[in-house]
Amino acid sequence: MTRNEENDAPVPLRVLRAVAAVAEAGGVTHAASVLHQSASSVTRAIQEAEARFGIRLFDRGARGMAATAAGEVLALRVARATALLRAAADGLRLRGAPASVMALPRLVGDTSLAALALRAEHATEGAAAEALGISQSALHQALRRLEHLAKLPLFERTRVGTRLNESGRWLLLHARRAVAEIRIGHEELARWRGLGGRRVSIGSLPMAGDVLVPRAAALAIGAESDLSLTIKGGTYEALTEMLRAADIDFMVGPLRGPALAADFVEEVLFVDRFVAVVRAGHPLLARRRRPSLRQMAAYPWVGPLPGTPAQRVFDRLFTQAGIPMPGVSMQAHSTAVVRSVLLSGDHVALVSPLQVRAEVEAGLLVHAMGPLAGTERGIGITQRRDALASSACMVVMGALRRAAAEAVGLLSDK
Repeated sequence: MTRNEENDAPVPLRVLRAVAAVAEAGGVTHAASVLHQSASSVTRAIQEAEARFGIRLFDRGARGMAATAAGEVLALRVARATALLRAAADGLRLRGAPASVMALPRLVGDTSLAALALRAEHATEGAAAEALGISQSALHQALRRLEHLAKLPLFERTRVGTRLNESGRWLLLHARRAVAEIRIGHEELARWRGLGGRRVSIGSLPMAGDVLVPRAAALAIGAESDLSLTIKGGTYEALTEMLRAADIDFMVGPLRGPALAADFVEEVLFVDRFVAVVRAGHPLLARRRRPSLRQMAAYPWVGPLPGTPAQRVFDRLFTQAGIPMPGVSMQAHSTAVVRSVLLSGDHVALVSPLQVRAEVEAGLLVHAMGPLAGTERGIGITQRRDALASSACMVVMGALRRAAAEAVGLLSDK
């Protein structure tokens, strides 16, 4: 649901659809035909949109109506949202819905989309209604209207309650992306008027969360103070699920390369190589020479999580050296946990030098070996293939590129 920045009043999808239709058609008459509305209702919708957003969206002339630059920005985002809802309707048809489901993108309302999202997040309709700020009866009616448009049941009863079925999850995925497009359109217009509030949500994998993302956040906010950043950590699997649902705009960290899912694209920011790290005073450091990999294999290790690029690098390192795999007494996703374990015992860990830079400079941890050949991995940005980055995302991604260049400089100094 979009909201006016000044008075927090909702801007209905009905109004936004009129903006996109007029921008595409170049006039009210053709747009009204596409929307199955009267020309007067479309005209009123355009007037309402311009009043709510506080900016002229169209230039009027003898040949019709041409979108202003601001109008084009908004119309593009609304068109993308409509395309996502159309894709949802296409998918529902494949799941058995009749052809009339194709009216869903033209008729669905803000409340129904918000009700679907919140019902998916809460165990009961009552909790979802409270989160949306409406009565339980109103939320129930909004969901029933949505099922009527979807032409299929969207929920199923289980022993633990009611939940979305497969059709409901399909619609929810596209609805969330559509709502995100509308939100971005609203934020871009607010920026046009000199108002703040542009939001970016970043998914940060552990390595990126230690140095790269915090530095980029500082650079981005320093450059454009109206930005509001949210940084969400998690496993790769959890973050990709958020990315598909538009709960985050992009994610930063180790890249998957050839194993990348088809609906994502990656940008390499720099190439990282692992180092083997131990605490200062570790028995391995008592020797005059640096310890060998075979000597380190005799000690307990903190290993990466299964199925991760780091795990594959870890396995390959010992396999190619012809050394039996060391004992891994702990597998950890959190950099903070790895640091703590290293500092409190005789464990060895394979990490990025950026993850432990502060502890190494403080003399708490030591690079026992590395950077190690054959442990290269790309660090970068992962986005949805169909994403169109907002101006705010472009600022943050530019800051990430600068932060990555700084990180490469730090690695080169070692």
